Amino acid sequence: MHYTKLASMAVVVLVILSNVVLIVNAMKSYSSQGLTIKGTPISKWLKGFPKIYGGTLKVALPGEPNVFNWWTASSLWDLIVLSPIYSRLVRIINGTLAFELAESIEWSPDYKVLTIKIVKGVKFHDGKPLTAHDVAFTIDILSKKSWTYYHGYFLNVEKVEVVDDYTLKVCFKAPDAGFIYNALTVMNIMPKHIWEPIFKSMGDKVAKYSPKIPDDLVGSGPFKIAEYVPGQYVKYVANKDYWLGRPCIDELIYVFVSEANVAILAVQKGEVDAYVGWITPEVVPELLSTPGVAVHVFVSDTFYHWGLNNLKWPFNITEFRRALAYCVNREAIVKELLMGYGSVGNPGVVPPFGVHAQWCNRELLNKYKFNLTKAAEILDKLGFKDIDGDGWREASDGRDFSFEIYAPSYDVIRVRVAELISEWLSKIPGGGLKAIPKAVEWKTVWPLIKGAKVDTWLLGSGTGNDISWLLRRFHSRPEGTGNWVRYSNPIVDELTEKLVTTFDPEERKRIAYRIQEIIAEDVPLITLYYRKFPMPYRIDKFDGWFLAEDEPSVNFITLLRVHLKQYATAPTTQPTVMAIREAITTIIVIAAIIAIIAILLIRKRTWYK
Repeated sequence: MHYTKLASMAVVVLVILSNVVLIVNAMKSYSSQGLTIKGTPISKWLKGFPKIYGGTLKVALPGEPNVFNWWTASSLWDLIVLSPIYSRLVRIINGTLAFELAESIEWSPDYKVLTIKIVKGVKFHDGKPLTAHDVAFTIDILSKKSWTYYHGYFLNVEKVEVVDDYTLKVCFKAPDAGFIYNALTVMNIMPKHIWEPIFKSMGDKVAKYSPKIPDDLVGSGPFKIAEYVPGQYVKYVANKDYWLGRPCIDELIYVFVSEANVAILAVQKGEVDAYVGWITPEVVPELLSTPGVAVHVFVSDTFYHWGLNNLKWPFNITEFRRALAYCVNREAIVKELLMGYGSVGNPGVVPPFGVHAQWCNRELLNKYKFNLTKAAEILDKLGFKDIDGDGWREASDGRDFSFEIYAPSYDVIRVRVAELISEWLSKIPGGGLKAIPKAVEWKTVWPLIKGAKVDTWLLGSGTGNDISWLLRRFHSRPEGTGNWVRYSNPIVDELTEKLVTTFDPEERKRIAYRIQEIIAEDVPLITLYYRKFPMPYRIDKFDGWFLAEDEPSVNFITLLRVHLKQYATAPTTQPTVMAIREAITTIIVIAAIIAIIAILLIRKRTWYK
């Protein structure tokens, strides 16, 4: 009888498992009609680390956020301070597409409908459930409001349909090859119940809205914002109901330290645990000799450039901009100033390494070699000449001419680059161009850049995970939401739009190469370098740092798993969504093992009969 019961159990379990297999196969059959996107569960990077709770992680930032309104957040510091609050559908982690709140993503056969299923059981900080309605609301706002920072990534969205609480369909006007990798990887999921009433009462005035802290800054991320003291710090507390399990640290504090040498000293003294900012390479040996301090070097695909206001004379003259390009010794910047911690900028902008290597037009890399004589020839033809013999060129109408180069005071490299460019310009044969370097607080200069109120500036701009990011940076505005130089070329507009809608790799490569050629010819900006960042952090108090080649030491995964080295008692928390899912998986596996053992026992008994 005992074996008979086991056999019955085995049959039931096997029937259940066989039905699961049939369902999975049916899903696979359906998926073969479209394109199922594969990704790695974000939980992969959280396994194998002890859950030691407690402590406050203090991180120094060289810049302060200008806004806390994520819809318009555009500076690096805006985005960094908002990141711990929110969740996303997917992220890029260590070069891999990671599924966060997305359970599955699938393109239709014509690439015009994207079906997304999300994780169940996730809650916002105020206890309200996160559903497909919140995801749809976020995408809808980004696609319809041209003033939102990421609008350029959502241009092709026609409408969003909510199928059920955990499924939505994104319908496109035309296929969008970069949507998942560019748009969804940066899209924070905003709570509809918080922001819909604000939009209804304010309309497009939300673009200037300053959210109430902490009331309006409700997300579903691992931390809740607790306090903001302008000029000093922003403080967060751990979200104990976070769906992946609460972070190990109790608190996170971003401290604003505008001077790099002050921030470095704070790390050395243990006053802060890390510095996410710019340091000069020559201080690395001193940091490494400091007990308890380590240095993480990560490669950034941010293109650091000399921004030229294409709306202002004479920077609206292509030939003038070309003359400036010949006045920059990019090789000297990398070798002498960065001390090898970087690579020379590509006149076609696209970085020649990492995920971008396949798209980079390498034939452009040697364009505009340092040549002051060539610059002088161009300026002479344009009528910029030294008329009065004082060593400086006047404008073509005979008036004195000078302009400013703004650099953020927190980055000593860019401050020095501004000085070097000014020096090189002064040495143009036949008379120099008078350029005045100005080191200014970032909070002061950034609104001026965004408003096209300054002549030139030194800026670091992010790229994207798919080459279609070129649209956001070089399509004319408003589609080019990150086109701060106000560049406008109808051919580039057309090509960047085509780049977005084309899925064929070879055709996309051809289009990307052509866009880079035009950018190199038009010189809307001058790409200077790409950086390798040495960033200090302390290893004597916290462990669990996630050190990826393409990310700083303080990143999303670090904030989830970094923990005190000494033991602290784990607090009592409710089971997480991930824990429940893993438990169910374990039960299924155990049931399958029992079924197999039962069958083997039955066969063994039969053999002995």
